[in-house]
Amino acid sequence: MEMPSLRMSARDESSLRDDETFAMNKAKLMSEPNPDRLFFELPPRGIAPKEFVNTHFGPQSGAKNLQFRKGTTTLAFIYEPKTEADKGGIIIAVDSRASAGEYISSKSVMKILDISDNMVATMAGGAADCQFWTRIVAKYCSLYELREKSEITVSAASKYFANVLYGYRGMGLSVGSMVAGYDKRGPAIFKVDSEGTRVSLRLCSVGSGSLSAYGVLDAFYQPQMTDEEARALGRRAIMHATYRDAGSGGVCNLVHITPTEKIRLPSVDVSELLYEFANEIGRDIAYEPQED
Repeated sequence: MEMPSLRMSARDESSLRDDETFAMNKAKLMSEPNPDRLFFELPPRGIAPKEFVNTHFGPQSGAKNLQFRKGTTTLAFIYEPKTEADKGGIIIAVDSRASAGEYISSKSVMKILDISDNMVATMAGGAADCQFWTRIVAKYCSLYELREKSEITVSAASKYFANVLYGYRGMGLSVGSMVAGYDKRGPAIFKVDSEGTRVSLRLCSVGSGSLSAYGVLDAFYQPQMTDEEARALGRRAIMHATYRDAGSGGVCNLVHITPTEKIRLPSVDVSELLYEFANEIGRDIAYEPQED
């Protein structure tokens, strides 16, 4: 008697492999994420995240009010003390609005994130991308200092940040950050983005309102300033950017990093800054039609 063949056809084998792959991916997605791994879990069955997001939240999608159209204004600059009473250092100023297309999702986002005791990073681009990767960099810096028994330099931290982002370029990340701080070499500011670009600057602005901020900075920035002049310049640049850029707004958050400390100053509403500026130049910013 002839025994039936137990061999599977190519189609059955392919179907079995697909089922096993689906089961493995489902198990991964249903399990708790491992925070130690520095890579993203991809969706099952070869769905590309970038194409998925563009399809459902891109310009041609039906989600007109939930598109990934970001708006922000961040700036940083280095200045020297003008008098002996001044400390000098680095001024980092940002707005606090988070937007998704026409929808303002938050008015109180802190866009200056701590990296270490003497270093910060700013957020511009996708909030989730910036917050996630900034925490990875902060973790790396903490481990470095524990291992080497010395503080990491701003240059090394920004280089690690750029290298990590370079490994994910073309995958849809949206990060435009400035890493600023003091180390044994002095003050430093590095601009880092999701393409892996890294540039050292003394004056920098990132975001949709950066052109307006650059206009104020280019006109009034001086290499030597008093602490009050530097802080007022940072707030003034953010105020003008929020007034001209629809993607920026909320309050102005400002951090002053000196050779010995990191000072977080109170938030100031940009509307108050605008009225202060109007009173200073003697111009009424509100239109009041005159009665005949």
